Amino acid sequence: MNFGPGVLADGLSETAGYKAGLALSIEELCDHLTGTEYPDIIRRSEEYGTRLRSEEYEALFYKLLYRIGYTEEEYDGDHIGIKRIHKYRRMNLLHEYEGMHIIFREMWMDLINKTLAKGSKAIDPTPFLIKCREQFGKVGLQMAMEQIEVMNRAFTLSPHSIGRSVDWTSPLALKKLFTGARDDPEGGKFIDQRFVNYLSNNHERMPEIHWRKFEELTAEFFHREGYQVKLGPGSNDDGVDVRVWKQDSDPADKPLCLVQCKRQKAKVDRVIVKGLHADVEYEGAEYGVIVTTSELSPAARSTVTARGYPIREVEREGLKKWLSVLRTPGTGIIRL
Repeated sequence: MNFGPGVLADGLSETAGYKAGLALSIEELCDHLTGTEYPDIIRRSEEYGTRLRSEEYEALFYKLLYRIGYTEEEYDGDHIGIKRIHKYRRMNLLHEYEGMHIIFREMWMDLINKTLAKGSKAIDPTPFLIKCREQFGKVGLQMAMEQIEVMNRAFTLSPHSIGRSVDWTSPLALKKLFTGARDDPEGGKFIDQRFVNYLSNNHERMPEIHWRKFEELTAEFFHREGYQVKLGPGSNDDGVDVRVWKQDSDPADKPLCLVQCKRQKAKVDRVIVKGLHADVEYEGAEYGVIVTTSELSPAARSTVTARGYPIREVEREGLKKWLSVLRTPGTGIIRL
């Protein structure tokens, strides 16, 4: 594949933006490929162009998608599922696997034509799954489901296809996560799902994001856990960033908990703990939560213990769990 001057970076940015919904500058492309030879290739290509084998370009693209959070693991490009052949050969199930493929070849084009005739974009694989289940039992059904998953991954991840997992309205500039620029979020109530996906693969950058985005992320977690949530104004909030009520509560009632967000590298001092405790008592909340990209200082933690403050902490490891939960909307399972 030949790329003229500037073409490689523009193509990567445009295609990754279409797939993942994040718009990246050339420097951001290179930053997210640190530790590989790709940044040098991209920078040189801006002036001189470059030539890459198709598999090299695809490997570059798959690594970029992973590092900006589009995939949870780096895709290996296995669009035909070759690993499954070896797996089922070891299990003495190669006959069933080959039989599943025969059924697939016989039925899939017909399913595509029926989908097109209906004017739909989504293929219903049910007849294929049923046929494999009838002919080969549970293992046949498992193989058929794997076949669909392999195809779906290849379609949504390939730089040569128009497939993507979500149809975003428009690309969202990644820099807005760090500058705090406000847009109506997609896939979330308080923060855009694309930022969540990005942070789930780049949690070490949490201390760098804008403080308002950190508050929005915190509010999003409680919201998806089923609570009523009120995000503070962001300034002049008297130290309370998020207020949380049980789902069936009247917002006029006393809140369940008050949340203070501390996006910082330094440890949270006991002055913050004392201030949040005072707010909890004043508003009649059951407890307070400090959400931080760092952790409580030893003095702050001993103050909570010694005085019996109803204060809970969500620190770096807890935030990683939050991001894992928030990566896919509606899968919240973590409770404070």
